[in-house]
Amino acid sequence: MDGIVNRPFTTEELAEVFPQSPLREVAFEVRFPPRLRVPAEIWRLQDNLVHKYPEVGRETNIQANGTVTDSHIFQNLTENRLIKVSQQNFVIAFTRYVRFEDFKEEVLQQAQQFCSIFDIDVFSRVGLRYVNEISLPGVPSSLTKHVRPPLSFDSFPEHLVDQFALELRTHFKEHFITIRSALLPGEIQTYVLDIDCHTSALTPAQEYPALLDRFHDSAQRVFLEHITEDYKEIMRGTK
Repeated sequence: MDGIVNRPFTTEELAEVFPQSPLREVAFEVRFPPRLRVPAEIWRLQDNLVHKYPEVGRETNIQANGTVTDSHIFQNLTENRLIKVSQQNFVIAFTRYVRFEDFKEEVLQQAQQFCSIFDIDVFSRVGLRYVNEISLPGVPSSLTKHVRPPLSFDSFPEHLVDQFALELRTHFKEHFITIRSALLPGEIQTYVLDIDCHTSALTPAQEYPALLDRFHDSAQRVFLEHITEDYKEIMRGTK
Protein backbone atom coordinates (compact mmCIF):
# COMPACT_ATOMS: atom_id res chain seq x y z
CA MET A 1 0.00 0.00 0.00
CA ASP A 2 1.05 3.64 -0.46
CA GLY A 3 1.61 5.58 2.75
CA ILE A 4 -1.38 7.90 2.40
CA VAL A 5 -3.76 5.24 1.09
CA ASN A 6 -3.87 2.22 3.37
CA ARG A 7 -6.40 -0.03 1.67
CA PRO A 8 -7.43 -1.09 -1.84
CA PHE A 9 -10.70 0.11 -3.36
CA THR A 10 -13.03 -1.92 -5.54
CA THR A 11 -14.04 -0.90 -9.05
CA GLU A 12 -17.52 -0.16 -7.71
CA GLU A 13 -16.16 2.16 -5.01
CA LEU A 14 -14.05 4.08 -7.52
CA ALA A 15 -16.95 4.37 -9.97
CA GLU A 16 -19.54 5.67 -7.49
CA VAL A 17 -20.88 9.18 -8.17
CA PHE A 18 -22.20 10.89 -5.04
CA PRO A 19 -25.24 13.13 -5.59
CA GLN A 20 -24.31 15.37 -2.65
CA SER A 21 -20.58 15.80 -3.24
CA PRO A 22 -18.70 18.37 -1.12
CA LEU A 23 -16.54 19.36 -4.10
CA ARG A 24 -16.20 23.13 -4.39
CA GLU A 25 -13.81 23.26 -7.36
CA VAL A 26 -11.80 21.05 -9.67
CA ALA A 27 -8.99 22.62 -11.69
CA PHE A 28 -6.50 21.33 -14.26
CA GLU A 29 -3.36 23.38 -14.91
CA VAL A 30 -0.37 23.15 -17.22
CA ARG A 31 2.66 25.42 -17.02
CA PHE A 32 5.27 25.96 -19.70
CA PRO A 33 8.31 28.16 -20.38
CA PRO A 34 7.10 31.76 -20.90
CA ARG A 35 5.71 32.38 -24.38
CA LEU A 36 5.35 36.11 -25.11
CA ARG A 37 3.19 35.42 -28.15
CA VAL A 38 0.33 34.22 -25.88
CA PRO A 39 -0.76 37.67 -24.59
CA ALA A 40 0.02 39.26 -27.95
CA GLU A 41 -2.26 36.84 -29.82
CA ILE A 42 -4.85 36.09 -27.14
CA TRP A 43 -7.55 37.17 -29.60
CA ARG A 44 -6.95 33.95 -31.51
CA LEU A 45 -7.98 31.90 -28.50
CA GLN A 46 -10.93 34.16 -27.78
CA ASP A 47 -12.23 33.66 -31.33
CA ASN A 48 -12.49 29.94 -30.55
CA LEU A 49 -13.97 30.39 -27.07
CA VAL A 50 -16.37 33.27 -27.56
CA HIS A 51 -19.54 31.20 -27.94
CA LYS A 52 -18.76 28.75 -25.11
CA TYR A 53 -16.96 31.14 -22.72
CA PRO A 54 -18.45 34.57 -23.51
CA GLU A 55 -17.53 36.46 -20.32
CA VAL A 56 -14.05 38.01 -20.52
CA GLY A 57 -11.87 39.43 -17.75
CA ARG A 58 -8.32 40.05 -16.70
CA GLU A 59 -6.32 39.75 -13.49
CA THR A 60 -2.80 40.56 -12.35
CA ASN A 61 -0.78 38.03 -10.35
CA ILE A 62 2.46 38.57 -8.41
CA GLN A 63 4.76 35.57 -8.80
CA ALA A 64 7.00 34.09 -6.10
CA ASN A 65 10.05 35.79 -7.68
CA GLY A 66 8.35 39.21 -7.52
CA THR A 67 7.48 39.48 -11.21
CA VAL A 68 3.99 40.48 -12.32
CA THR A 69 1.98 38.40 -14.79
CA ASP A 70 -1.33 39.27 -16.43
CA SER A 71 -3.90 36.51 -16.95
CA HIS A 72 -6.85 36.57 -19.33
CA ILE A 73 -10.03 34.93 -18.02
CA PHE A 74 -12.84 33.43 -20.09
CA GLN A 75 -15.97 32.31 -18.24
CA ASN A 76 -19.22 30.47 -18.77
CA LEU A 77 -21.26 31.74 -15.81
CA THR A 78 -24.23 29.51 -16.64
CA GLU A 79 -22.20 26.29 -16.43
CA ASN A 80 -19.77 27.57 -13.77
CA ARG A 81 -16.68 27.02 -15.92
CA LEU A 82 -13.56 29.13 -16.29
CA ILE A 83 -10.43 29.21 -18.44
CA LYS A 84 -7.45 31.28 -17.32
CA VAL A 85 -4.46 31.90 -19.59
CA SER A 86 -1.15 33.69 -19.13
CA GLN A 87 2.20 33.64 -20.94
CA GLN A 88 3.23 30.68 -18.77
CA ASN A 89 0.15 28.69 -17.80
CA PHE A 90 -3.27 27.42 -18.85
CA VAL A 91 -6.01 26.57 -16.34
CA ILE A 92 -9.50 25.15 -16.75
CA ALA A 93 -11.72 25.00 -13.66
CA PHE A 94 -15.26 23.84 -12.88
CA THR A 95 -17.23 24.82 -9.78
CA ARG A 96 -20.15 22.66 -10.91
CA TYR A 97 -18.89 19.11 -11.33
CA VAL A 98 -20.77 15.82 -11.64
CA ARG A 99 -18.57 13.33 -13.48
CA PHE A 100 -14.86 13.19 -14.21
CA GLU A 101 -15.63 12.09 -17.78
CA ASP A 102 -17.39 15.40 -18.51
CA PHE A 103 -14.54 17.42 -17.04
CA LYS A 104 -11.93 15.38 -18.90
CA GLU A 105 -13.71 15.86 -22.22
CA GLU A 106 -13.65 19.64 -21.80
CA VAL A 107 -10.02 19.66 -20.65
CA LEU A 108 -8.91 17.64 -23.67
CA GLN A 109 -10.78 19.85 -26.10
CA GLN A 110 -9.65 23.19 -24.69
CA ALA A 111 -6.06 22.28 -23.78
CA GLN A 112 -5.41 20.72 -27.19
CA GLN A 113 -6.87 23.79 -28.89
CA PHE A 114 -4.69 26.10 -26.77
CA CYS A 115 -1.52 24.12 -27.49
CA SER A 116 -2.27 24.07 -31.20
CA ILE A 117 -2.86 27.83 -31.41
CA PHE A 118 0.30 28.77 -29.53
CA ASP A 119 2.58 25.87 -30.52
CA ILE A 120 3.06 24.61 -26.96
CA ASP A 121 4.74 21.21 -27.13
CA VAL A 122 6.19 20.71 -23.65
CA PHE A 123 5.00 21.42 -20.11
CA SER A 124 7.11 22.24 -17.05
CA ARG A 125 4.29 21.31 -14.66
CA VAL A 126 1.00 19.42 -14.93
CA GLY A 127 -1.51 19.37 -12.09
CA LEU A 128 -5.05 18.35 -11.17
CA ARG A 129 -6.58 19.81 -8.00
CA TYR A 130 -9.78 18.99 -6.11
CA VAL A 131 -10.98 21.30 -3.31
CA ASN A 132 -13.67 19.85 -1.02
CA GLU A 133 -15.62 21.68 1.71
CA ILE A 134 -17.19 19.19 4.11
CA SER A 135 -19.81 20.53 6.53
CA LEU A 136 -19.70 18.88 9.94
CA PRO A 137 -23.12 18.95 11.61
CA GLY A 138 -23.34 18.59 15.37
CA VAL A 139 -20.71 19.07 18.06
CA PRO A 140 -16.96 19.36 17.30
CA SER A 141 -16.47 15.67 18.10
CA SER A 142 -18.35 14.85 14.87
CA LEU A 143 -15.09 15.55 12.98
CA THR A 144 -13.74 12.01 13.09
CA LYS A 145 -17.23 10.62 12.59
CA HIS A 146 -17.08 12.02 9.05
CA VAL A 147 -13.40 12.39 8.08
CA ARG A 148 -9.99 10.98 8.89
CA PRO A 149 -7.67 14.00 9.13
CA PRO A 150 -3.89 13.39 9.05
CA LEU A 151 -3.68 14.49 12.66
CA SER A 152 -3.46 12.65 15.97
CA PHE A 153 -5.71 13.83 18.79
CA ASP A 154 -3.66 12.09 21.48
CA SER A 155 -2.16 15.37 22.73
CA PHE A 156 -5.10 17.63 21.88
CA PRO A 157 -8.50 16.03 22.59
CA GLU A 158 -10.78 16.31 19.58
CA HIS A 159 -13.65 17.94 21.44
CA LEU A 160 -11.36 20.86 22.44
CA VAL A 161 -10.07 21.55 18.90
CA ASP A 162 -12.09 24.06 16.86
CA GLN A 163 -9.52 25.07 14.23
CA PHE A 164 -6.36 23.77 12.53
CA ALA A 165 -4.53 23.87 9.19
CA LEU A 166 -2.12 21.29 7.77
CA GLU A 167 -0.13 20.85 4.55
CA LEU A 168 1.58 17.65 3.43
CA ARG A 169 3.53 17.00 0.23
CA THR A 170 4.34 13.39 -0.56
CA HIS A 171 5.38 11.02 -3.34
CA PHE A 172 2.48 8.91 -4.57
CA LYS A 173 3.06 6.34 -7.29
CA GLU A 174 4.91 8.26 -10.06
CA HIS A 175 3.99 11.81 -9.06
CA PHE A 176 3.47 14.09 -6.07
CA ILE A 177 0.39 14.91 -4.06
CA THR A 178 0.04 18.01 -1.93
CA ILE A 179 -2.73 17.63 0.63
CA ARG A 180 -4.00 20.67 2.48
CA SER A 181 -6.57 20.14 5.20
CA ALA A 182 -8.14 22.62 7.59
CA LEU A 183 -10.88 22.76 10.18
CA LEU A 184 -12.68 26.10 10.03
CA PRO A 185 -14.71 27.38 13.00
CA GLY A 186 -18.33 28.48 12.75
CA GLU A 187 -21.86 27.58 13.78
CA ILE A 188 -21.42 24.60 11.49
CA GLN A 189 -17.75 23.66 11.26
CA THR A 190 -16.24 23.09 7.82
CA TYR A 191 -13.45 20.67 7.02
CA VAL A 192 -11.50 21.64 3.90
CA LEU A 193 -9.74 18.86 1.98
CA ASP A 194 -7.57 20.13 -0.88
CA ILE A 195 -5.93 17.40 -3.01
CA ASP A 196 -3.40 18.58 -5.60
CA CYS A 197 -1.80 15.89 -7.79
CA HIS A 198 1.12 17.18 -9.85
CA THR A 199 4.44 16.63 -11.54
CA SER A 200 7.18 19.14 -12.30
CA ALA A 201 9.04 16.88 -14.70
CA LEU A 202 9.26 18.12 -18.27
CA THR A 203 6.32 16.49 -20.03
CA PRO A 204 5.63 16.35 -23.79
CA ALA A 205 2.25 17.93 -24.44
CA GLN A 206 0.81 14.75 -25.95
CA GLU A 207 1.29 12.88 -22.65
CA TYR A 208 -0.95 15.02 -20.42
CA PRO A 209 -4.19 13.03 -21.10
CA ALA A 210 -2.63 9.94 -19.49
CA LEU A 211 -1.43 12.07 -16.56
CA LEU A 212 -4.93 13.46 -16.13
CA ASP A 213 -6.31 9.93 -15.73
CA ARG A 214 -3.60 8.95 -13.26
CA PHE A 215 -4.03 12.12 -11.21
CA HIS A 216 -7.79 11.63 -11.01
CA ASP A 217 -7.38 8.04 -9.86
CA SER A 218 -4.89 9.11 -7.17
CA ALA A 219 -7.04 11.99 -5.95
CA GLN A 220 -10.08 9.75 -5.77
CA ARG A 221 -8.23 7.17 -3.68
CA VAL A 222 -6.96 9.85 -1.28
CA PHE A 223 -10.48 11.26 -0.92
CA LEU A 224 -12.03 7.85 -0.26
CA GLU A 225 -9.31 7.07 2.26
CA HIS A 226 -10.05 10.37 3.98
CA ILE A 227 -13.80 10.01 4.51
CA THR A 228 -15.80 7.61 6.67
CA GLU A 229 -18.74 5.37 5.83
CA ASP A 230 -20.99 7.77 7.78
CA TYR A 231 -20.03 10.61 5.46
CA LYS A 232 -20.57 8.45 2.39
CA GLU A 233 -24.18 8.03 3.51
CA ILE A 234 -24.52 11.82 3.71
CA MET A 235 -23.10 12.19 0.20
CA ARG A 236 -25.54 9.57 -1.06
CA GLY A 237 -28.42 11.49 0.52
CA THR A 238 -29.44 8.47 2.59
CA LYS A 239 -28.61 10.04 5.97
